[in-house]
Amino acid sequence: MKHTLYPWERAVQFDRGVLVGEVGPGEHKFPRHVALHRVDLRPRTMTPAAQDVPTADGVLVRVTVVVRWAVSSATTFVVASAGPEAELYTAVQLALRGAVVTRAHSAVDPEREAIAAEVLAAVASRAAELGAAVTEVAVRDVVMPGELRRAALAELVAAAEGRAALERARGETAALRSLLNAARLAEQHPALLELRALQTASTVVVDRPARGK
Repeated sequence: MKHTLYPWERAVQFDRGVLVGEVGPGEHKFPRHVALHRVDLRPRTMTPAAQDVPTADGVLVRVTVVVRWAVSSATTFVVASAGPEAELYTAVQLALRGAVVTRAHSAVDPEREAIAAEVLAAVASRAAELGAAVTEVAVRDVVMPGELRRAALAELVAAAEGRAALERARGETAALRSLLNAARLAEQHPALLELRALQTASTVVVDRPARGK
């Protein structure tokens, strides 16, 4: 029986149920009693379902990660577990839980990179046992409870209103300072008031010629 393997494939060979080894890319011919288990070595992405994790201060935070991984040993991937992808999925979820549960809820979002690094380090050994290698972990979403989101929004609005009130107070202070300076100048130089009055007064005299009879 002929089998053709592509460059990104490896096949784990069994002869009458006995593990023989791996077969690389190319066309191969085997007797009928030889079984091949194909394994794709190309990198792939895993996005475990979002999970609600309790933080150190008792807040449930919903966190989602994205995991980049690939098969590193086709034989181990086939032999070590009946469901290696499911095993890796569970390892990622447990590692994520362990990284979040030690932090306060306010630290989860700012420390995304640190959490991702912890998850990557935590799953590396388990992935190797399954014949896989995790190359990258990224925290995709961090969702706080609705009450905290509303409180954060209210805090932002209050801060914006405070800044606006401060700017208004600064404007009013500048206006009062200008008036105070003007009053001092008028007190020290009374002639300025007369000049100001002449400046603001506008008298227009129109001399119309008398009409002839």
